[in-house]
Amino acid sequence: MLAALVSVAACRGEDALVNAPVRVEDEAPAASAGASTPYLTTAGDGTVWMSWMERSADSAWVLRAAHRPVGARWSEPVMVVRDSLLFGNWADFPSLAVDAKGRLIAHFLRRSAPGKYSYHVWVTTSADSGVTWSAPQRLHSDTSASEHGFAALVPQPDGSTFAAWLDGNATGGETGAMNLGFGVVDSTLRVRPDTMLDTRVCDCCQVAGTRTGGGGAVFAYRDRSGDEIRDIAVVRYDEGRWWPPAVVHADGWVTRACPVNGPALSSRNHGVALAWFTNARDTAKVQLAFSTDRGATWNAPVRVDDGSPLGRVDVEYLSDGGALVTWMEYTGKGTAEIRAKRVRSDGVLSAATVVSATSDARSAGFPRIAAASDTAVYVSWREMTEPARLRLTLLRVPGGR
Repeated sequence: MLAALVSVAACRGEDALVNAPVRVEDEAPAASAGASTPYLTTAGDGTVWMSWMERSADSAWVLRAAHRPVGARWSEPVMVVRDSLLFGNWADFPSLAVDAKGRLIAHFLRRSAPGKYSYHVWVTTSADSGVTWSAPQRLHSDTSASEHGFAALVPQPDGSTFAAWLDGNATGGETGAMNLGFGVVDSTLRVRPDTMLDTRVCDCCQVAGTRTGGGGAVFAYRDRSGDEIRDIAVVRYDEGRWWPPAVVHADGWVTRACPVNGPALSSRNHGVALAWFTNARDTAKVQLAFSTDRGATWNAPVRVDDGSPLGRVDVEYLSDGGALVTWMEYTGKGTAEIRAKRVRSDGVLSAATVVSATSDARSAGFPRIAAASDTAVYVSWREMTEPARLRLTLLRVPGGR
């Protein structure tokens, strides 16, 4: 009888296995040597867009982008913006979105004063697949020489695009805290007046955003309590109004320094997946939680990492209700691996797929992902060769158990 029970348990264990993503080599767009900060997004027609930063011959920074239609190859890169004051670093970098009308919206950072963290968030748009770009518009009304960055763009069904960012308008005030700013690029591609959604947030962790069913949106960010608890919170736009910020899970991470390690969001209709890094009680973890009601409530998080995570997470919600999560796992002095796992909606995980060996240095940046189809996800990263170069691969995400 004992042998039979062991056999049954083993069978159940096998049934619980999830097929791991399969790495498929693929080419990256033609970026210059030394390029950095790759970012990926997918348009409604399945076209994948990638943006990145590189230096021009006269040392000015250039933001470039390329696209890959379904069944085609990568286009030649186009220049989005070129500016000697263009700013980006390993954690705070430009992004690209495609709105409901197929127009491109790019955000970038531009220095506003000589201070190290004095820069503003700007947006520019294109209605001709990046051939020409509009005159840049500042995303926020505050013009102080403080930090504004870590922006997230979320296109809406009406042709507008929601945006959230970390806003330093109050950092010189009594609390000295960073705010979570919010604004809209409307359907005519004009920036509308901004507001603040949370008046005390972590200083330099990325903001994540995603669209939800019914014209809603969810933004996730690292909160900051008066007791320096820096757990992940969400604020959502649903049923025509903003709901109060809410902590997703009480990790209880107390730290007086910003971790520079923000969350990631992805969604389909009412379902949302949220991945994040925490080091609460000196235990580093990559966590994943699902919501089935557009971010109103969240299930208990599942630990995704393999024991020594650096964080730098990203997530893609899959058509079967599960998710693909990527992160960086520490493997030894100066080294790490970019890893990926498929997570079922019931929390069962696959084994990890190693996307690439990499450096644990800040200059390696944050790997970014975007869906190529219901069963394939692109992963982009900066390979720390000499000089550095951008890499991109395709992960097949098989169905089944």
